[in-house]
Amino acid sequence: MNTYIKTLSTLTFTFTLATQAATATLPPPAFSCCATDEHQIGRPDDHAPISVMGDHTHAKGGWMLSYRYMQMEMDGMRHGTDRISSAEVFAADGGYTVTPEWMSMNMHMLGMMYAPTDRLTLMLMAHYIETEMEHRIVSQPAANMINGGDTAFTTRSSGLGDLKLSALYRFYLEDNRKAHFGLGISLPTGSIDEKDRLPAMGGATNQQMPAPMQLGSGTYDLLPSLTFVQQFEDWSWGAQANGVIRLEDENDNDYRLGHKFELLSWVGYNLSEWLGLNGGLSYGYTSKLKGEQKGVNRMGPNGRSVPTAFEDNYGGERIDVILGVNLLKPGGWIAGHRLSIDLRLPLWQDLNGYQLEADSVLTIGWSKAF
Repeated sequence: MNTYIKTLSTLTFTFTLATQAATATLPPPAFSCCATDEHQIGRPDDHAPISVMGDHTHAKGGWMLSYRYMQMEMDGMRHGTDRISSAEVFAADGGYTVTPEWMSMNMHMLGMMYAPTDRLTLMLMAHYIETEMEHRIVSQPAANMINGGDTAFTTRSSGLGDLKLSALYRFYLEDNRKAHFGLGISLPTGSIDEKDRLPAMGGATNQQMPAPMQLGSGTYDLLPSLTFVQQFEDWSWGAQANGVIRLEDENDNDYRLGHKFELLSWVGYNLSEWLGLNGGLSYGYTSKLKGEQKGVNRMGPNGRSVPTAFEDNYGGERIDVILGVNLLKPGGWIAGHRLSIDLRLPLWQDLNGYQLEADSVLTIGWSKAF
Protein backbone atom coordinates (compact mmCIF):
# COMPACT_ATOMS: atom_id res chain seq x y z
CA MET A 1 0.00 0.00 0.00
CA ASN A 2 2.94 2.36 0.74
CA THR A 3 4.27 1.72 -2.78
CA TYR A 4 0.91 2.67 -4.29
CA ILE A 5 0.70 5.88 -2.19
CA LYS A 6 4.20 6.94 -3.24
CA THR A 7 3.41 6.19 -6.89
CA LEU A 8 0.17 8.17 -6.77
CA SER A 9 1.94 11.12 -5.11
CA THR A 10 4.64 11.12 -7.79
CA LEU A 11 2.05 11.02 -10.58
CA THR A 12 0.05 13.87 -9.00
CA PHE A 13 3.18 16.01 -8.70
CA THR A 14 4.11 15.25 -12.34
CA PHE A 15 0.59 16.10 -13.57
CA THR A 16 0.70 19.44 -11.74
CA LEU A 17 4.09 20.50 -13.12
CA ALA A 18 3.23 19.40 -16.67
CA THR A 19 -0.10 21.21 -16.60
CA GLN A 20 1.44 24.44 -15.32
CA ALA A 21 4.20 24.32 -17.94
CA ALA A 22 1.81 23.58 -20.79
CA THR A 23 -0.74 26.26 -19.95
CA ALA A 24 1.91 28.88 -19.21
CA THR A 25 3.94 28.53 -22.41
CA LEU A 26 1.58 27.36 -25.14
CA PRO A 27 -1.71 28.65 -26.56
CA PRO A 28 -4.87 26.56 -26.26
CA PRO A 29 -4.91 23.56 -28.63
CA ALA A 30 -6.57 23.99 -32.00
CA PHE A 31 -6.93 20.69 -33.83
CA SER A 32 -8.80 19.92 -37.00
CA CYS A 33 -11.25 17.08 -36.50
CA CYS A 34 -11.38 14.59 -38.01
CA ALA A 35 -9.35 13.45 -41.02
CA THR A 36 -9.40 9.98 -42.52
CA ASP A 37 -7.41 8.43 -39.67
CA GLU A 38 -6.59 9.43 -36.11
CA HIS A 39 -2.83 9.19 -36.69
CA GLN A 40 -2.98 11.86 -39.38
CA ILE A 41 -4.27 14.33 -36.78
CA GLY A 42 -1.28 14.02 -34.45
CA ARG A 43 -3.01 14.72 -31.13
CA PRO A 44 -2.06 13.48 -27.66
CA ASP A 45 -5.53 11.93 -27.25
CA ASP A 46 -5.25 9.88 -30.46
CA HIS A 47 -4.53 6.96 -28.13
CA ALA A 48 -6.39 5.67 -25.10
CA PRO A 49 -4.60 5.28 -21.74
CA ILE A 50 -1.45 3.25 -22.39
CA SER A 51 -2.72 0.17 -20.50
CA VAL A 52 -5.59 -0.22 -23.03
CA MET A 53 -4.57 -2.58 -25.85
CA GLY A 54 -5.87 -2.50 -29.43
CA ASP A 55 -7.47 0.95 -29.02
CA HIS A 56 -6.58 2.39 -32.46
CA THR A 57 -5.96 1.47 -36.10
CA HIS A 58 -3.60 2.86 -38.77
CA ALA A 59 -3.86 4.12 -42.34
CA LYS A 60 -2.68 1.89 -45.20
CA GLY A 61 1.08 1.32 -45.07
CA GLY A 62 1.37 2.63 -41.51
CA TRP A 63 3.73 1.06 -38.96
CA MET A 64 4.05 1.53 -35.23
CA LEU A 65 6.64 0.22 -32.78
CA SER A 66 5.97 0.29 -29.05
CA TYR A 67 7.40 -0.66 -25.67
CA ARG A 68 5.43 -0.90 -22.45
CA TYR A 69 6.57 -1.56 -18.89
CA MET A 70 3.88 -2.69 -16.46
CA GLN A 71 4.25 -3.13 -12.70
CA MET A 72 1.46 -4.78 -10.71
CA GLU A 73 1.50 -4.75 -6.90
CA MET A 74 -0.67 -6.99 -4.71
CA ASP A 75 -0.55 -6.71 -0.93
CA GLY A 76 -2.69 -8.52 1.64
CA MET A 77 -5.35 -11.22 1.36
CA ARG A 78 -9.03 -10.80 0.56
CA HIS A 79 -12.09 -13.04 0.84
CA GLY A 80 -14.95 -11.75 -1.28
CA THR A 81 -15.07 -8.00 -0.61
CA ASP A 82 -13.37 -8.22 2.81
CA ARG A 83 -9.71 -7.73 3.68
CA ILE A 84 -8.57 -10.60 5.93
CA SER A 85 -5.55 -11.45 8.07
CA SER A 86 -3.07 -14.31 7.70
CA ALA A 87 -4.59 -15.92 10.80
CA GLU A 88 -8.00 -16.02 9.10
CA VAL A 89 -6.49 -17.73 6.05
CA PHE A 90 -4.75 -20.34 8.22
CA ALA A 91 -8.13 -21.15 9.81
CA ALA A 92 -10.13 -21.26 6.53
CA ASP A 93 -11.29 -24.31 4.53
CA GLY A 94 -10.05 -26.77 7.15
CA GLY A 95 -6.73 -24.96 7.52
CA TYR A 96 -4.00 -23.67 5.17
CA THR A 97 -0.35 -24.16 6.04
CA VAL A 98 0.94 -21.26 3.92
CA THR A 99 -0.60 -17.96 2.81
CA PRO A 100 0.66 -15.46 0.22
CA GLU A 101 1.31 -12.00 1.69
CA TRP A 102 2.62 -9.89 -1.19
CA MET A 103 3.22 -10.22 -4.93
CA SER A 104 4.87 -8.08 -7.59
CA MET A 105 4.82 -8.68 -11.34
CA ASN A 106 6.96 -6.69 -13.77
CA MET A 107 6.13 -7.12 -17.46
CA HIS A 108 8.06 -5.80 -20.46
CA MET A 109 5.99 -5.69 -23.68
CA LEU A 110 7.33 -5.14 -27.20
CA GLY A 111 4.69 -4.39 -29.83
CA MET A 112 4.50 -3.89 -33.57
CA MET A 113 1.53 -2.77 -35.70
CA TYR A 114 1.20 -2.70 -39.49
CA ALA A 115 -1.77 -1.71 -41.69
CA PRO A 116 -1.89 -3.50 -45.09
CA THR A 117 -5.11 -1.57 -45.87
CA ASP A 118 -6.98 1.44 -44.48
CA ARG A 119 -9.42 -0.89 -42.75
CA LEU A 120 -7.11 -3.65 -41.50
CA THR A 121 -4.31 -3.31 -38.91
CA LEU A 122 -2.21 -6.26 -37.74
CA MET A 123 -0.67 -6.36 -34.28
CA LEU A 124 2.06 -8.46 -32.60
CA MET A 125 2.87 -8.34 -28.88
CA ALA A 126 5.71 -10.18 -27.08
CA HIS A 127 6.16 -10.28 -23.30
CA TYR A 128 8.95 -10.80 -20.75
CA ILE A 129 7.71 -11.36 -17.20
CA GLU A 130 9.34 -11.19 -13.75
CA THR A 131 7.25 -12.36 -10.79
CA GLU A 132 7.94 -12.47 -7.05
CA MET A 133 5.65 -13.65 -4.23
CA GLU A 134 6.20 -13.55 -0.46
CA HIS A 135 4.58 -16.21 1.78
CA ARG A 136 4.03 -16.82 5.48
CA ILE A 137 3.85 -20.23 7.21
CA VAL A 138 1.41 -20.92 10.04
CA SER A 139 3.04 -20.84 13.50
CA GLN A 140 2.78 -24.36 14.87
CA PRO A 141 5.46 -26.95 15.69
CA ALA A 142 4.56 -29.36 12.88
CA ALA A 143 4.47 -26.61 10.26
CA ASN A 144 7.70 -24.98 11.41
CA MET A 145 9.55 -28.22 10.74
CA ILE A 146 9.04 -27.77 6.99
CA ASN A 147 11.16 -24.60 6.80
CA GLY A 148 13.68 -24.95 9.61
CA GLY A 149 11.67 -22.70 11.90
CA ASP A 150 11.56 -19.79 9.45
CA THR A 151 7.95 -18.66 8.95
CA ALA A 152 8.55 -16.69 5.72
CA PHE A 153 9.83 -17.53 2.24
CA THR A 154 9.81 -16.01 -1.27
CA THR A 155 9.31 -17.57 -4.69
CA ARG A 156 10.40 -16.08 -8.04
CA SER A 157 10.05 -16.76 -11.75
CA SER A 158 11.07 -14.94 -14.93
CA GLY A 159 11.09 -15.50 -18.68
CA LEU A 160 9.20 -15.04 -21.91
CA GLY A 161 5.40 -14.95 -21.73
CA ASP A 162 2.73 -15.86 -24.28
CA LEU A 163 2.95 -14.34 -27.78
CA LYS A 164 -0.16 -12.47 -29.00
CA LEU A 165 -1.19 -11.95 -32.64
CA SER A 166 -4.23 -9.82 -33.49
CA ALA A 167 -6.09 -8.21 -36.38
CA LEU A 168 -8.07 -4.97 -35.97
CA TYR A 169 -10.73 -4.19 -38.59
CA ARG A 170 -12.20 -0.69 -38.84
CA PHE A 171 -15.82 -1.09 -39.95
CA TYR A 172 -17.16 2.40 -39.20
CA LEU A 173 -15.86 5.92 -39.87
CA GLU A 174 -18.14 8.96 -40.02
CA ASP A 175 -17.20 12.55 -39.21
CA ASN A 176 -15.57 12.40 -35.79
CA ARG A 177 -16.59 8.82 -34.89
CA LYS A 178 -14.92 5.51 -35.63
CA ALA A 179 -15.23 1.90 -34.52
CA HIS A 180 -13.27 -1.30 -35.03
CA PHE A 181 -13.36 -4.87 -33.82
CA GLY A 182 -10.38 -7.03 -33.03
CA LEU A 183 -9.73 -10.75 -33.11
CA GLY A 184 -6.51 -12.27 -31.88
CA ILE A 185 -4.87 -15.45 -30.71
CA SER A 186 -2.56 -15.93 -27.74
CA LEU A 187 0.05 -18.61 -28.38
CA PRO A 188 1.21 -20.69 -25.37
CA THR A 189 4.89 -19.75 -25.61
CA GLY A 190 5.21 -18.92 -21.89
CA SER A 191 6.39 -21.65 -19.53
CA ILE A 192 3.92 -23.39 -17.19
CA ASP A 193 6.65 -25.57 -15.64
CA GLU A 194 8.35 -22.98 -13.44
CA LYS A 195 9.80 -24.40 -10.21
CA ASP A 196 11.47 -22.97 -7.13
CA ARG A 197 12.83 -24.19 -3.80
CA LEU A 198 9.75 -24.57 -1.59
CA PRO A 199 9.60 -25.59 2.09
CA ALA A 200 9.12 -29.31 2.74
CA MET A 201 9.69 -31.87 5.47
CA GLY A 202 13.40 -32.56 5.57
CA GLY A 203 14.33 -29.29 3.85
CA ALA A 204 13.42 -27.17 0.85
CA THR A 205 13.09 -28.94 -2.49
CA ASN A 206 12.60 -27.83 -6.08
CA GLN A 207 8.84 -28.02 -6.67
CA GLN A 208 6.23 -26.97 -9.23
CA MET A 209 4.79 -23.54 -8.42
CA PRO A 210 1.06 -22.65 -8.65
CA ALA A 211 -0.48 -20.83 -11.63
CA PRO A 212 0.14 -17.19 -10.48
CA MET A 213 3.90 -17.85 -10.64
CA GLN A 214 3.80 -19.36 -14.14
CA LEU A 215 4.72 -17.32 -17.22
CA GLY A 216 1.91 -18.36 -19.57
CA SER A 217 -1.55 -19.90 -19.70
CA GLY A 218 -0.47 -23.14 -21.40
CA THR A 219 -3.50 -22.92 -23.74
CA TYR A 220 -4.40 -21.27 -27.03
CA ASP A 221 -6.59 -18.29 -26.13
CA LEU A 222 -8.96 -16.20 -28.28
CA LEU A 223 -8.72 -12.40 -27.88
CA PRO A 224 -11.87 -10.59 -29.11
CA SER A 225 -12.47 -6.84 -28.72
CA LEU A 226 -14.79 -4.05 -29.86
CA THR A 227 -13.73 -0.37 -29.67
CA PHE A 228 -15.53 2.93 -30.32
CA VAL A 229 -13.90 6.39 -30.28
CA GLN A 230 -15.37 9.87 -30.76
CA GLN A 231 -13.16 12.94 -31.12
CA PHE A 232 -13.97 16.63 -30.61
CA GLU A 233 -11.95 19.81 -30.99
CA ASP A 234 -9.74 19.34 -27.94
CA TRP A 235 -11.08 16.23 -26.20
CA SER A 236 -12.25 12.72 -26.98
CA TRP A 237 -13.81 9.68 -25.40
CA GLY A 238 -13.81 5.97 -26.11
CA ALA A 239 -15.14 2.64 -24.93
CA GLN A 240 -13.96 -0.92 -25.36
CA ALA A 241 -15.15 -4.43 -24.55
CA ASN A 242 -12.49 -7.15 -24.65
CA GLY A 243 -12.04 -10.71 -23.47
CA VAL A 244 -9.80 -13.75 -23.16
CA ILE A 245 -11.49 -17.03 -24.08
CA ARG A 246 -9.54 -20.21 -23.32
CA LEU A 247 -9.86 -22.52 -26.32
CA GLU A 248 -8.77 -25.74 -24.59
CA ASP A 249 -10.21 -27.65 -21.65
CA GLU A 250 -6.82 -27.97 -19.96
CA ASN A 251 -3.13 -27.41 -20.54
CA ASP A 252 -0.29 -29.91 -20.17
CA ASN A 253 -0.45 -29.55 -16.38
CA ASP A 254 -4.14 -30.52 -16.19
CA TYR A 255 -5.66 -27.09 -15.52
CA ARG A 256 -7.08 -24.12 -17.41
CA LEU A 257 -7.04 -20.48 -16.35
CA GLY A 258 -10.37 -18.66 -16.17
CA HIS A 259 -11.99 -16.77 -19.01
CA LYS A 260 -11.72 -12.97 -18.79
CA PHE A 261 -14.02 -10.09 -19.73
CA GLU A 262 -13.35 -6.35 -19.45
CA LEU A 263 -15.56 -3.35 -20.16
CA LEU A 264 -13.92 0.08 -19.97
CA SER A 265 -14.39 3.70 -21.01
CA TRP A 266 -12.05 6.67 -21.01
CA VAL A 267 -11.94 10.43 -21.66
CA GLY A 268 -8.92 12.34 -22.97
CA TYR A 269 -8.36 16.11 -22.86
CA ASN A 270 -5.58 17.98 -24.70
CA LEU A 271 -3.98 20.73 -22.62
CA SER A 272 -1.72 21.64 -25.55
CA GLU A 273 -0.44 20.30 -28.87
CA TRP A 274 1.91 17.94 -27.01
CA LEU A 275 0.27 17.20 -23.65
CA GLY A 276 -2.97 15.37 -22.88
CA LEU A 277 -4.55 13.98 -19.72
CA ASN A 278 -6.87 10.98 -19.64
CA GLY A 279 -8.92 9.04 -17.16
CA GLY A 280 -11.47 6.27 -17.11
CA LEU A 281 -13.14 3.34 -15.42
CA SER A 282 -12.69 -0.39 -16.00
CA TYR A 283 -14.81 -3.36 -14.94
CA GLY A 284 -13.14 -6.77 -15.11
CA TYR A 285 -14.48 -10.30 -14.54
CA THR A 286 -12.44 -13.52 -14.38
CA SER A 287 -13.93 -17.00 -13.95
CA LYS A 288 -12.45 -19.65 -11.66
CA LEU A 289 -9.50 -21.81 -12.58
CA LYS A 290 -10.60 -25.23 -13.84
CA GLY A 291 -8.92 -28.50 -12.85
CA GLU A 292 -6.13 -29.48 -10.46
CA GLN A 293 -2.62 -28.22 -11.07
CA LYS A 294 -0.36 -31.21 -11.75
CA GLY A 295 2.76 -31.26 -9.60
CA VAL A 296 1.54 -28.58 -7.16
CA ASN A 297 1.49 -29.79 -3.55
CA ARG A 298 -2.01 -29.56 -2.05
CA MET A 299 -1.36 -31.01 1.43
CA GLY A 300 0.36 -29.52 4.49
CA PRO A 301 0.74 -30.03 8.25
CA ASN A 302 -2.21 -27.68 8.88
CA GLY A 303 -4.44 -29.55 6.41
CA ARG A 304 -4.12 -27.83 3.05
CA SER A 305 -0.93 -26.36 1.58
CA VAL A 306 -1.50 -22.86 0.08
CA PRO A 307 -4.63 -21.13 -1.35
CA THR A 308 -3.05 -20.79 -4.83
CA ALA A 309 -3.02 -24.61 -5.13
CA PHE A 310 -6.84 -24.76 -5.19
CA GLU A 311 -9.14 -23.83 -8.09
CA ASP A 312 -11.80 -22.17 -5.89
CA ASN A 313 -9.33 -19.41 -4.98
CA TYR A 314 -9.21 -17.90 -8.47
CA GLY A 315 -11.31 -15.35 -10.34
CA GLY A 316 -13.70 -12.62 -9.30
CA GLU A 317 -14.67 -9.06 -10.19
CA ARG A 318 -12.91 -5.70 -9.96
CA ILE A 319 -13.58 -2.05 -10.79
CA ASP A 320 -10.56 0.21 -11.41
CA VAL A 321 -10.13 3.94 -11.91
CA ILE A 322 -7.56 4.91 -14.57
CA LEU A 323 -5.41 8.09 -14.43
CA GLY A 324 -3.02 8.85 -17.27
CA VAL A 325 -0.86 11.27 -19.30
CA ASN A 326 0.01 11.23 -23.03
CA LEU A 327 2.96 13.25 -24.38
CA LEU A 328 3.35 13.63 -28.16
CA LYS A 329 6.00 15.89 -29.72
CA PRO A 330 4.50 17.52 -32.85
CA GLY A 331 7.81 18.72 -34.36
CA GLY A 332 11.59 18.56 -34.17
CA TRP A 333 13.88 15.54 -34.28
CA ILE A 334 11.66 13.55 -31.90
CA ALA A 335 8.45 14.34 -33.78
CA GLY A 336 5.93 11.52 -33.57
CA HIS A 337 7.48 9.90 -30.50
CA ARG A 338 4.80 9.31 -27.87
CA LEU A 339 5.43 8.83 -24.15
CA SER A 340 2.55 7.69 -21.94
CA ILE A 341 1.90 6.68 -18.35
CA ASP A 342 -1.18 5.50 -16.52
CA LEU A 343 -2.06 4.19 -13.10
CA ARG A 344 -4.94 1.83 -12.32
CA LEU A 345 -6.26 1.81 -8.76
CA PRO A 346 -8.96 -0.60 -7.57
CA LEU A 347 -12.18 0.99 -6.32
CA TRP A 348 -13.91 -2.32 -5.53
CA GLN A 349 -12.94 -6.00 -5.53
CA ASP A 350 -15.01 -9.14 -5.00
CA LEU A 351 -12.70 -12.16 -5.21
CA ASN A 352 -13.51 -15.87 -5.17
CA GLY A 353 -12.16 -17.76 -2.18
CA TYR A 354 -8.93 -16.50 -0.62
CA GLN A 355 -6.66 -14.40 -2.83
CA LEU A 356 -4.16 -11.56 -2.82
CA GLU A 357 -5.90 -8.26 -3.54
CA ALA A 358 -4.70 -5.85 -6.22
CA ASP A 359 -3.20 -2.56 -4.99
CA SER A 360 -2.06 -0.83 -8.18
CA VAL A 361 -1.07 -1.36 -11.81
CA LEU A 362 1.39 1.17 -13.25
CA THR A 363 2.07 1.19 -17.02
CA ILE A 364 4.69 3.33 -18.79
CA GLY A 365 5.05 3.24 -22.55
CA TRP A 366 6.77 4.60 -25.65
CA SER A 367 5.57 4.37 -29.24
CA LYS A 368 6.53 5.73 -32.66
CA ALA A 369 4.29 5.64 -35.74
CA PHE A 370 5.79 5.70 -39.27
